[in-house]
Amino acid sequence: MTLNLPIYKNRQLKNAIRIVWQISAVLSFLVLLILFFVDEKIILSEVPICESRKEGLECFLCGSTRAFIEIKNLNLKNALALNKFSLVIFGLLVINSILFLLFLLKNIKTKL
Repeated sequence: MTLNLPIYKNRQLKNAIRIVWQISAVLSFLVLLILFFVDEKIILSEVPICESRKEGLECFLCGSTRAFIEIKNLNLKNALALNKFSLVIFGLLVINSILFLLFLLKNIKTKL
């Protein structure tokens, strides 16, 4: 039996958004872990070529992998040359990961 009360629907929506955010945060954290702990050559050899690039087009994510590697190596100028959105995307990944870690710490503390 489902309730059609606005409060119940709002709670369901909040839970759904929280689950989607947690999944995206885990993926963000994994991307950063791979970037910092896996050799660059392995990363570049395993990343597939963008379908847009195969057709001669560019998407807004083209060059992101190489740009993230440049950001990790603190070559921000090269990163911007590879992908102009890379710094923003990288920053969002870092912020999302930090917020998720803080969320986990808060939940662990409240359960102790």
